[in-house]
Amino acid sequence: MLARGTFLYDEVRFLLQQELRQPRSYFAVLEAVASGHARLNEIKQATGLEGVTAYLETLQNLLLLERVVPVTETQPHKSRRGLYRLRDHFFRFWFRFVHPNRTPLERGGSQMVYLTQVEPYLDLFTGPVFEDICQQFIWRLGMAGRLPFLPLKTGGWWHANEEIDQIALGQDAALIMEYKWTKRPVGVDILRELKRKATLVQKDLGQRQIWLGLCARSGFTAQLEQEATREDNLLLFDLPQIVSGG
Repeated sequence: MLARGTFLYDEVRFLLQQELRQPRSYFAVLEAVASGHARLNEIKQATGLEGVTAYLETLQNLLLLERVVPVTETQPHKSRRGLYRLRDHFFRFWFRFVHPNRTPLERGGSQMVYLTQVEPYLDLFTGPVFEDICQQFIWRLGMAGRLPFLPLKTGGWWHANEEIDQIALGQDAALIMEYKWTKRPVGVDILRELKRKATLVQKDLGQRQIWLGLCARSGFTAQLEQEATREDNLLLFDLPQIVSGG
């Protein structure tokens, strides 16, 4: 992907040119979203395009973008809290690492770009990928009857500056999840923070029974594992469990 002249180096531009009549406008929208402009007004300001909503709808139909709302919203299509994000992780990588480094890459600097601009930031980039995998993992557990309840829908939750990675909603219960793609085991401080966030979303969950869950790349501290034996509503999943499906 970083080597000039190879198949994947210009794949994003090639795909847009093949699929769309105005690739520059769509490219501008994707670039804006990839740069962190997630709300409709932000995308409009960043691109300066008229009728940006139509571009967003087309990109969603192509499965390149998605609009997400807090899972507790009762009318998602009317929600003002909707955020747009790149759905395809290949596009995420291209806009994050290839496009901003075109000048040195065009001069054959793929190795130096990788060492200085890609490798140090891969863990940060991979975090959202891990979240997607964990959400699929929770769905699989639920459909296999291996959660305390049947999830009917799942998704993230946010309000102001607060955010929860995933909430799986059932008829009478909810599982509030946090995902940690860190090199250190997750400790009790993360559990305390998750409990605090659970109080923020409590009013949106009604009378549902609350379960808490943590997915961690590097497992958990002994203190947290001991805490889990005393918590009836806490589920812990490490990377081997997630990869093997539980």
